[in-house]
Amino acid sequence: MNVSVSPKGAAVRADVTAAVVEATQRIRFDDIPARTIATAKRVLLDTLAVAWAAADAAGVNAARALALRGAPGHASLWGEGETRREPSAAAFYNGTLAAALDFDSLAGFVHADIIVAPAALAVAEQQRRNGRELLAALTLGNELVVRLAAATRTNRGFFHTSIAGVFGAALGAALAAARLRGLDADRTHNALGIALCHAGGTQQSHVEQRLTKRLQSAFAARDGIISADLAALGTTGPRAAFEGPFGLFALFEEGRPEEVLDGLGRRFLAEETALKRFPACGCSHAALAAALEIVAHHGIAGADVARGEIVLTPYMARLVGGAFAPEANPQVTGQFNVRYGVAAVLARGGFGLADIEPAAVLDPAIRPLVERLSVRVDESRTGTFAPADVTIETHDGRRLSHRVEAVPGSPEAPRGEDEINAKLVAAFGYGRNALPAARIEALVQRIHRLEGVDDSSTLFDQVL
Repeated sequence: MNVSVSPKGAAVRADVTAAVVEATQRIRFDDIPARTIATAKRVLLDTLAVAWAAADAAGVNAARALALRGAPGHASLWGEGETRREPSAAAFYNGTLAAALDFDSLAGFVHADIIVAPAALAVAEQQRRNGRELLAALTLGNELVVRLAAATRTNRGFFHTSIAGVFGAALGAALAAARLRGLDADRTHNALGIALCHAGGTQQSHVEQRLTKRLQSAFAARDGIISADLAALGTTGPRAAFEGPFGLFALFEEGRPEEVLDGLGRRFLAEETALKRFPACGCSHAALAAALEIVAHHGIAGADVARGEIVLTPYMARLVGGAFAPEANPQVTGQFNVRYGVAAVLARGGFGLADIEPAAVLDPAIRPLVERLSVRVDESRTGTFAPADVTIETHDGRRLSHRVEAVPGSPEAPRGEDEINAKLVAAFGYGRNALPAARIEALVQRIHRLEGVDDSSTLFDQVL
């Protein structure tokens, strides 16, 4: 085994990137377990649904205008009827939609599909690939993103979704654009190296609650396609994109690149992707679920609350524990402020798409309740998305508490099929691009039978 020494002195395999390319070139649709393919379909449907619901979200108009400036092409702009653009523009727009409501799936602590699906679908449409090839590219691209994130050991403030995601899009666009374009192993390897030169993303957008948070994954989807396109045209890129002395793990976040290879092709970590219950940052979900339990079991309303406390881990508090200041970006604040989310649950009995609309976040009736809630950080906890405790003291002297140990939708707290289907119907039927029930069902059935589609460019025909 070839080894090299990282700048910090740890021995690592020198051929991790090459081994990833070899494995993903070798794996075909028939090599992927049926349960993994079923997960890919379920996650793709979830991604499409939350994207459809986002047509009116803040920042989407700018992304749409930018996409429409480009040349006509073969890749669909989701929800825009017959409008098509070249793949990188379509991937950027569709990736913006998919991330905009923060209602998209979570695999570990990354949002893989909002990058890989826009890239893979755009290239599959352009190249007129069949459904089996598309599903294989989606699966392998998502798997790479999840594995890169899982091999990471630090969290300096980079946005792991876009850092790892550009490689998934460069293996889900460069394996969905490399593979779907028919690139050989050498050019696929170059595509991953070129993607290293695009890698970027920071949690500063999260903590400042800026619209760029929802664009970072869209940049990665676009740049993954560009990486594959450049590789197809003969551009070379670094060969040790993951394990090199100035590669992904040395420069961005420390980790163990060799772990990316552990069970690759035999064990699919992306099978554990969680479908979100709430349109908010995953760091809020355990607290929202805890508040829902209190409301359900004790029948309290916002007017009953004298004060409340939300206990989070340090990581969770960093992303959702900040001040409630919604005036600049009300929707993003609604998604990234746990006190607002818990207040909405207490006042309205739930937290859904309507609760992140600007009018709901800016509702003057909700602010006094938000201000009666506090966040406490438990420094002894190390979780990324759980646990969370919510304690409510009522005006009549009751003290009501609930702890949630696992994020709803995770393997530890799976959601039922009825819940999953209800989310699809609600999201596909929401907003400017709302689909009628018959078209929702037609699209759902087409994705369920995706391996039988002969030409991905027809995927949305007679459905939208």
